[in-house]
Amino acid sequence: MTNYTPQIHRIKNKLLQAKEKDELFKVFGAGSHKYEINAPTSIMEIDAFERHYGIRLPECYKSFLLHIGSGGRSYLNSGAGPFFGIYPFGENLNDLIHNNVKKHLKKECTLHPRITETHWDELTDPFYEDDISDKDYEELNATLYGGILPLGSQGCSFIHALVLNGPYRGMVINLDRGELSPPKFSEDQNFLYWYERWLDEIISGKLITTSPSWFGYPKK
Repeated sequence: MTNYTPQIHRIKNKLLQAKEKDELFKVFGAGSHKYEINAPTSIMEIDAFERHYGIRLPECYKSFLLHIGSGGRSYLNSGAGPFFGIYPFGENLNDLIHNNVKKHLKKECTLHPRITETHWDELTDPFYEDDISDKDYEELNATLYGGILPLGSQGCSFIHALVLNGPYRGMVINLDRGELSPPKFSEDQNFLYWYERWLDEIISGKLITTSPSWFGYPKK
């Protein structure tokens, strides 16, 4: 098991540095979360969640919840994080899967970093068929987004989410809930590296001087 303690300490310090660097809250979303995050989640709450949904959270995300915090003052009570922040633990689970979250959250994630726009259109075109039944829509929705935990809002239909199962477990994906654009996987190996890179880009001034500051969407 990976020891995330040194990284957790770095992130705590960098949260303070980021708030000091971006004192006017110029980074997108910072005016809402103000680099603040509520108290950590207890191991009992996490254990109960995992038992209820029949899943195991990636250790990187679990370490964040246990030692950094959960929730805050931003949109939907999100805590400090990219865009409008990170959702409170266990909330907004139906951001992607509209029905029977408990059944589909434990599935293996079928999305991957190499999905082309053409392939994405092929996967999502059935959503827009006039004669699609409610049952078929639910199954298609769950196939597309099964095994993915919503993490936070980026505004409009865009969110960031966490892969729970499969070869990309622990990685963060940027998703458009309107299905108009394919998923964009983070270049970071897991949630904590993604979160720390967000802080690094603030401290360096990159996200403060870039307008708009679309963290995680590199220019082609």
